Amino acid sequence: MNKQSLFFTFLVALVATFLMLMIIQYLSKKWNFKHDKEGKVNLSYVIWLLSIIIPFFTLLKVALNQVESAIEIIIFSNSIENTFFEVMQKIAIFIGFTFIASFMSYYVVTSMMKLFYGNIKDSQEIENNNIGLFIIKLVLAFLLVFSLLNVFEHFLQWFAPVVDLPFYR
Repeated sequence: MNKQSLFFTFLVALVATFLMLMIIQYLSKKWNFKHDKEGKVNLSYVIWLLSIIIPFFTLLKVALNQVESAIEIIIFSNSIENTFFEVMQKIAIFIGFTFIASFMSYYVVTSMMKLFYGNIKDSQEIENNNIGLFIIKLVLAFLLVFSLLNVFEHFLQWFAPVVDLPFYR
């Protein structure tokens, strides 16, 4: 492990976490999630947050492993001319697919819940503090992401940098 790759991987993790928290804040305001009458945060809101954050961090772990190995390959490669551009490109691809996969898992779980429970709205259920519904969503989201983790890892490996090895006689 190279210190540069660890440092950049740590920065990528911080930036990705910050972006995810900003997106969640935007979605909370857009869907008009209201707090308790006393101004407290509902437990169902916390579980709703966890149903997005836990699958995201599970996918981010795989993506960060791919980012770290891609950075090391790119840094030590002699055939790549613009290493900074290549590193940024791989980081954007891996983290972008992490965001896409985590929100797709959220919408798949929401669609599955609509299939079984009908047309339910998260904002109404948070106001009613329906903890059981959000625990089911959390468990389904985690199990879905966990079951597709190897597929996601192999998908990300399609975008890994290619190393040209010279063959000598």
